[in-house]
Amino acid sequence: MPQVSTLTPLKAIFRFPFQGAEWRSRFLVGTVLMFAGFVVPIVPLILVYGYALQVMRQAIEGQDLTLPAWADFNRLGKDGLRGTAVSLVFMLPGALVSFGGMALYMGSIFAMPLMVGSGRDPQAEAVFVMLLMGSMAIMFLSMAVGTLLSVAGMVPIPVATSHMLAKDKLSAAFRVREGWRLLRANWLGYLIGWIVAGGVGMLLYLALMIVYYTLVLCCLIPFVMAPIGFYLSLVSAALFGQIYRESVALVETQTINQMAEAA
Repeated sequence: MPQVSTLTPLKAIFRFPFQGAEWRSRFLVGTVLMFAGFVVPIVPLILVYGYALQVMRQAIEGQDLTLPAWADFNRLGKDGLRGTAVSLVFMLPGALVSFGGMALYMGSIFAMPLMVGSGRDPQAEAVFVMLLMGSMAIMFLSMAVGTLLSVAGMVPIPVATSHMLAKDKLSAAFRVREGWRLLRANWLGYLIGWIVAGGVGMLLYLALMIVYYTLVLCCLIPFVMAPIGFYLSLVSAALFGQIYRESVALVETQTINQMAEAA
């Protein structure tokens, strides 16, 4: 397998949000929208996600990474909604399992007055305790399974979202065979991508926690989270867009080699 070049331009990926003639104003708009997401949920974050996907599209097409102009909000909203839909579909199984276990546990608690009644029935109380313990065990099990499903669901989201942008079709995100081939061809690249994005996110999170535990500065958390979150979305989008581009090149190389062997 050809060597993956994901690590080569990492410095450029980390720096590009702070480069270009108008990066300050464009970064400021994204930061303001991220901050607005704390006040008016969903809509501003959808636009920010669509903007990050524009950066991912640049990386997929091999363009120079720059902060695009905040224009064509219809397209930003469309891309943001499509990207959100892809993430929700892949994360849905884990969420359903986790919330299902939680709902069973809460239901057993609310059912206590109906099962025990107004009097003290030892047999009914014993049955309730058994059901409560059983539902609690199911809840913890469902949370563990749900977490595993959520982690597993996160893995294909970057390649699915990139494939959707490359083909400009929402259905392309759910072409499992094509997505699996891209992921398998460059699994090391995606692993590096997750490690880098997760590592940067963890460092930024630690910086945020330092601010949080500083009583004088804790009121500034929303103002700190907004630029941090926007920056991380841009870097992650560029990184996974580039990895997708490398995956496509690897798949094409594998196809050519297979055709040559067959001939």
